[in-house]
Amino acid sequence: MTQPAQMAQPAQTMPTAPMNPAESGTTMGAAATAAASAVGAGGHKTRRIVAAILVVVLVLVAGTATFLGMRGMLPWQSVPVPSLDQLAGKQGATVDSLTADQVEQELRSEGFQTTRSQQYSGKSAGAFLAFSNVSEGQQLRHGGLIDIVESLGPGVPSGTVGTQAADSKQTLAGMNVPVTYRAVVTSVPGSSFSSAGTDSGSTGTDAGSTDPSAATPGTVVATYPADGQPVTDTDKGITVAVATQSDTGIPVDYYGQDPDAVEADLESRGYTVTRKAKFGTKANVGKVVASDPALGTAAAAGTSVTLYYGVDSQTVATDRDKALASSDPARAIYANTMKAAGLYCKTDGSGCITLTQACPDSDYCFLTSSQLDPDSNYGYPIGLDPCYIAQGTCMGDLKATGAGTDKAASWDDSPLLFGDTGTFELVSSRQIAYGYCGTDGDWKYWKRETMSGGDSWQVCVNGQVQDYHSLADGQNADTVDDPGYQMDDAWYVYVPVGADIKAVEDMGYFDTDAMSQAASQGEPDSDTPYLIARDPSLYTDQQRRQYKHDVFPDLASVDMTTNVNPSIAFLGNHARYAVKPAPSAQSAYYLVENPTDPNNLASFPQIPDDQIGDPSVPDSKSSDQQQADQAAAERQTAFEAIAGTYNYQFPYFTFTSEIPSGVGGADCGTTTLTLNSDGSYSESFTVYSQPCDPGANYTGTITDIQKVDDQTYDVTFSGPSDASVKSAISQGQKGQVWLTGRKVTEAPVCTADQWNQMEAGQGNLTCNQVSDITDDSGLLEKTVLVPDVSDLNKDLTGPNYFYVYLRQ
Repeated sequence: MTQPAQMAQPAQTMPTAPMNPAESGTTMGAAATAAASAVGAGGHKTRRIVAAILVVVLVLVAGTATFLGMRGMLPWQSVPVPSLDQLAGKQGATVDSLTADQVEQELRSEGFQTTRSQQYSGKSAGAFLAFSNVSEGQQLRHGGLIDIVESLGPGVPSGTVGTQAADSKQTLAGMNVPVTYRAVVTSVPGSSFSSAGTDSGSTGTDAGSTDPSAATPGTVVATYPADGQPVTDTDKGITVAVATQSDTGIPVDYYGQDPDAVEADLESRGYTVTRKAKFGTKANVGKVVASDPALGTAAAAGTSVTLYYGVDSQTVATDRDKALASSDPARAIYANTMKAAGLYCKTDGSGCITLTQACPDSDYCFLTSSQLDPDSNYGYPIGLDPCYIAQGTCMGDLKATGAGTDKAASWDDSPLLFGDTGTFELVSSRQIAYGYCGTDGDWKYWKRETMSGGDSWQVCVNGQVQDYHSLADGQNADTVDDPGYQMDDAWYVYVPVGADIKAVEDMGYFDTDAMSQAASQGEPDSDTPYLIARDPSLYTDQQRRQYKHDVFPDLASVDMTTNVNPSIAFLGNHARYAVKPAPSAQSAYYLVENPTDPNNLASFPQIPDDQIGDPSVPDSKSSDQQQADQAAAERQTAFEAIAGTYNYQFPYFTFTSEIPSGVGGADCGTTTLTLNSDGSYSESFTVYSQPCDPGANYTGTITDIQKVDDQTYDVTFSGPSDASVKSAISQGQKGQVWLTGRKVTEAPVCTADQWNQMEAGQGNLTCNQVSDITDDSGLLEKTVLVPDVSDLNKDLTGPNYFYVYLRQ
């Protein structure tokens, strides 16, 4: 039976919206029934539990609010930005030693949100510099955003080019590296070019300026490192080129001007002018982008000047077709690649690549890269081959070329240069022609190679170079070749302005995963020439270096002509590894197009500290001092050109059996001569046979050096002043250094018959036996030191000799 007391409690139901009077009777009855069902015999107990829960919740909320409020963590509360002393104390560090990571860790632990910005400074990379948007103690709401400024280490801040030199001094001085200011010539006010701008358009690295007064006196026109790039040599530091007015020389404000007008101006002032093309930014196509001597040089009237004007991708096909129609297509296409010479940098400052011209002889030049060391086999720069050379010469029969392909060479293998994309490849020659043999990382020819006399062969056996005659019994030289495949650093796709890189992507040239990653990194700046450089670090260890026997264990049964090097990425190679990374704003190395080459600023005269920023100073130094600086720079350049380790070699040149004892002669030992870039030298004599005069270990200086021509330097050695000291080089001895590519003209190169007659004792030589270190036309393939010039003038019909040191 329902208790009356329970029936009398309809007021405890939840409030509702006003009822329709027509529905009130039935609704009230239903409500009463529901209330009676909800409240039973345990109703009082239920209410007490609900009340208790509410009390607990209120207490927890109040406690949490109190806790958060005491710490300033409620959304409507403000809290102070911690002081640097507080942050350093919590990290057990000093304020000066705080890193950006440490500051970020502490701020986040206190509830702040953080972002980072970066800038160059005199502190090491990763160091904390400042807050960019708040100050210590400033009140911020909980969860407020604080931007942390992180140091990138020393570098040239973006936007330095185009500013006044005087304004840059304090900022650059704060980098804690040497800063040198150099004067470059600009036109005097009122001349036809004095108001010329240096609008380089987009350089990809903000290395130019669009300020029309950028070449006015006192303005920074170039820097080394390039604008926006880090300092990589803290001893060399930063060099700043400053426009200095002059009425002589090649004004830097020719940059970006019409070549016709510039040529007319130069000729009117007594200079001889020729023109050459060079890849340039979109803004400078058809305009002056460089010169030789360099823009800004105080060259005297009468000097021959080469003007370089900007071109785009349209010239690629035009030059290619002309080259193919020429008598020497290979050399013509090599010459065409010279247009790509220059400095290329990433926008984030993470790296630069320099493409420079190398000329082993006056008729033959090629590009080389700062990523490539000199050839360990020959000592001269490693070239960058365009597709024509690579496909026509190095993608043929494996046994013939050492590279290998699955089919005959064809220009169709590279639709970049020989298609209509406007792009082309620049490829390390050693990637194509060399293999890897050994464990020391040196590139060596892996294929059998005829050595002296044609009877001494080298082969690669299980990663070791062995002499053919040392092979174990039963080994067949035709089956022991065990080449290694090593991925070289230099494999570039060159993309001039106007080129169709999308077409190259559609060909499958780049790795699929790399393409997906590049899609989120933005498109490259198509208004600036750029390189896409293959990055070996993006490949596995096995892809970067592997031996053929690891891939083809049974070499004896394998057709060597069908085994291809997968690191050769031409599209005609069926085993190729697709190129990584793919083109993007982050992966591109952009041309740094400056009025003056950042790599060559040291050749300009230095500006005294008290004259920096004074545009009224026509010359930064006195004429005598400038000449002295120039002579010192030329002397330093000469020392750097001949520097290296030289080993005594005998015989390479005309000789008899009269060999000087104890100075590197036969049957005694060998002398190693080290020429240093500061002009010092040292001798080290190693005895390998007894009894012998031990010679001497001696250190001296090159007291004089003179450039005879581009491949020849006269040198004078100090030698030991004590006559009792035995030395390969005597006091005051004069010698010559002959650089790679020099034509040996001191005597004709010996024929095989002449040499055989001499060995048979049938007469003295009237020629030079230099074939081992020259090519077929008599050009040196290695740099040599001839330590006694007097030998060069001897009558070669008599019993004479002269010995040389060979640079390693």
